[in-house]
Amino acid sequence: MSAFSSLSEFWQTMLPFIMLVEIVLEIGLFMYQLLRSNKPVRSLLSLAVMAVMIPLLFSVSQADPDNIGDAFLLDAPWLIFAAAIFLAAVHFAIALPREYRRKKNELSPFSIKEATDKLPMGICYADPNGRIILCNNRMRRLSFALCGHELQIKSDMENALSAPDRSVTVKDDCYILPDKTVWQFRTQNITVDSDDRWKQITAHNVTELYNGCQKQEEINEELAEVNRKLRKMYARMENDVKEKESLDLKVYIHDTIGRSLLTIRDIIDSGEDTERKLGALQNAIGMLASNRVTSVSTMDEVKRTAQQLGVAVKIDGYLPRDTAAEELTVAAAKECVTNCIKHADGNEVYIRIAQRGERYDVTITNNGKIPTEPIKEGSGLSTLRRSIESSGGEMHISHNPRFALLITIPAKEISL
Repeated sequence: MSAFSSLSEFWQTMLPFIMLVEIVLEIGLFMYQLLRSNKPVRSLLSLAVMAVMIPLLFSVSQADPDNIGDAFLLDAPWLIFAAAIFLAAVHFAIALPREYRRKKNELSPFSIKEATDKLPMGICYADPNGRIILCNNRMRRLSFALCGHELQIKSDMENALSAPDRSVTVKDDCYILPDKTVWQFRTQNITVDSDDRWKQITAHNVTELYNGCQKQEEINEELAEVNRKLRKMYARMENDVKEKESLDLKVYIHDTIGRSLLTIRDIIDSGEDTERKLGALQNAIGMLASNRVTSVSTMDEVKRTAQQLGVAVKIDGYLPRDTAAEELTVAAAKECVTNCIKHADGNEVYIRIAQRGERYDVTITNNGKIPTEPIKEGSGLSTLRRSIESSGGEMHISHNPRFALLITIPAKEISL
């Protein structure tokens, strides 16, 4: 077997260099196992490897060329050195990953710090003397946002929470940071070795909950405003209903009295068909004396009543029955029939109904005398105008070239 001294100069240089590198690596592994491991006995194998490699390294290292004793194993087989290098390399290749896995699986001050740094919340601990002994990265960043420096003692956090930086907004027990995140801080006592004076300070991100509460408050304010308007509307509703009933009653009395007066005048002016006209008068008086007030509600009844007074009502168009549009048109027709007899001395009333989209256009004229000046609205026309406009319609009166009452009525009733 060839001796080490028979190798080329290159290999006589490389083998000692490789052993030196492996010795350095083993020293590093030995120190790590000795300082970081809970079981120092694990470092004994590294110590044994170094005990073998160091003498081998010196045995082939010639410090003094004139003193051959410095390299006493030059004639030893070179495979011994190769085997030692190989075994040392195998040991290091196995020991290093094993130490890495052990580091990941064993608890240590470093692993605890790494675990707390991964928490989404901020957390720190203070000993009974108030010194901060553990603070994760999240709490460290929060402390900089609150007071501009890192926490050293527990009172630093207390001062920061009681008087935070001007850029931090405090609302209730929430702290709104410049980045618009919202945090809540809690301090509680914990017990360590029967001593309950240790402190745990935590910070929780409540941004979503806070924003949800703010949105709910805005919705509640809007609902409160709607409720206020509804209460105000309900308070007026009773008066509005009474006013409407009063207006309906006024319209009914106005129409009934007007028909009665016209009938009386007709009886005085002409004695024709007196019994029929007296019957209509008695019917009108009976309706006024009745405890239950009823009014003309259909266009057919308007035509029959007008015919009894000597007026023919001619209708062009159609309105659906039992609608607000029909009710308002009937009221307008009654008023125009009365005014045709009282003021125009006419005997025909023309009603034209046309639907335009969601509205009805109603035009009412007569064959009586043409007005010489604008029409002045009396109680009947004024009441009619209020009824039409309160239903969302419009009313216009024309006197030239002839009298015409123009009303526009929504096809759909207005609902509250």
